[in-house]
Amino acid sequence: MKKVVIVATGGTIAMKKNEAGKSIPAVTGEGLISSVPGIRDIADFEVVNFSNFASCNMKPENLLKLANKIKDILKNKNISGIVITHGTDTIEDSAFFLELTIDDERPIIFTAAQRDASEFDSDGPRNIKNSAKIAIDDCAKNRGIMVSLNEEIFGALYVHKSHTSNVKTFDSGNMGIIGYVDIDRICFYNNHRSKIKFQIPENFPKVVPILAYTGITSDIIDFYIKNGAEGIVIEAFGRGNVPPELEEGIIMAIEQRIPVVITSRCHNGRVLPVYSYRGGSSRLKDFGCIFSEGISTSKSRLLLGLALTQTNDHLKIQDIFNKIAC
Repeated sequence: MKKVVIVATGGTIAMKKNEAGKSIPAVTGEGLISSVPGIRDIADFEVVNFSNFASCNMKPENLLKLANKIKDILKNKNISGIVITHGTDTIEDSAFFLELTIDDERPIIFTAAQRDASEFDSDGPRNIKNSAKIAIDDCAKNRGIMVSLNEEIFGALYVHKSHTSNVKTFDSGNMGIIGYVDIDRICFYNNHRSKIKFQIPENFPKVVPILAYTGITSDIIDFYIKNGAEGIVIEAFGRGNVPPELEEGIIMAIEQRIPVVITSRCHNGRVLPVYSYRGGSSRLKDFGCIFSEGISTSKSRLLLGLALTQTNDHLKIQDIFNKIAC
């Protein structure tokens, strides 16, 4: 029988309601396994209790530790695959970080739940069982880091949480799912894999995201520069446009060799230098801004941080963003 490692990190999937009816961390990795009927007919399981907290606590230093833990587990060539249980709030970020730092053909699947373990219809057990099936499937090899809930399988590059509570919360927009866990077998349709891999750094650079809004000024950029920002990601409007008042701050950051990445508040489509009015994307490109190539704001923060471990040259970083999926 194949061997699968369950790495438990916490999240709603590992929570139960307290006396006040509010969800709190409560279930270990062993408890998660025991909640899934018939799961031991699928594989032999080893459990690693990495953490047990809400995923909003998954800081960059935790991601570094998680990546190193996964790398250590994969040293055992008898492991067929890994299932990582996680909170839905930041699962897309953790999956993306591992996509950029783990290079192994074996399946690694993140899974989670929208309903905690004390709910009679919790989606956790089914998601764990389906993920275990993916982990032992030979067709799941060489597909990068995956996220699977509600029978659907997503690649880490484009998956995002789209609903606060519905069990069908994950989506990849125009990119679609990469597979589906059906009753008789797992169907795979395509791959969403990073073309670039990074070494796991000892420390993660300070990269700050900024949400553009009408009326915003450059004061916020000035604040972050003074507080040690090494990189900035600005979530712009549409094709990558910002209020004109941000131009001064963007230029100030770039002159101090602090890379500035432009993303879009839109879930689908690329930012592109097509508008030349003040604050327009074309002007930002001329200043030396880096365009995200369809990667979300939170993921661009992680990608920029890893890129900064190699260079702070904006042209080289733009090349990294260009090559991430092309």
